[in-house]
Amino acid sequence: MEYRKILELEFREFSREVLEKSWEWLNDPQMRALTSTPDFDRESQEKWFENLKNRKDYFIRSIWHKDKPIAVMGIKHLTGKDGEVFGYIGEKEYWGKTVGIQGLEFMVNYAKSLNLESLYATVLKENINSYKLNRRLGFEKEKDIDENTILMRLYLSTLE
Repeated sequence: MEYRKILELEFREFSREVLEKSWEWLNDPQMRALTSTPDFDRESQEKWFENLKNRKDYFIRSIWHKDKPIAVMGIKHLTGKDGEVFGYIGEKEYWGKTVGIQGLEFMVNYAKSLNLESLYATVLKENINSYKLNRRLGFEKEKDIDENTILMRLYLSTLE
């Protein structure tokens, strides 16, 4: 895919430092709304983090710019066939600066390395930027999940 990389990004393990930043990011009302994040507390977040190392159905990376964590991207509900891609750019000054494109492209390449058939995304209809990002990388609307949410899918076998 052709695009101008505005920032040089680094993909790293999802660490405790990023867990702490995610607490801030996902408790921001705008971020919570755009990502459909349910209420959570420190205890449930800690339990989720501790279980990550044992999960085979979850792949998550933090995205860094100049030694600063700025975003998170991953694939959950991984099966041998598909998985659900997700992500959020926590540092709002990085919105619109190709972080989403680079992150989603990283996840697509990872999914291809696992020989998955497809990736899917659950996208809020009001989150136009997320919809456009997924479309840009080849995701197509598959169905309406409900009045607020759509399911988009990318078949990896159709990619070069």
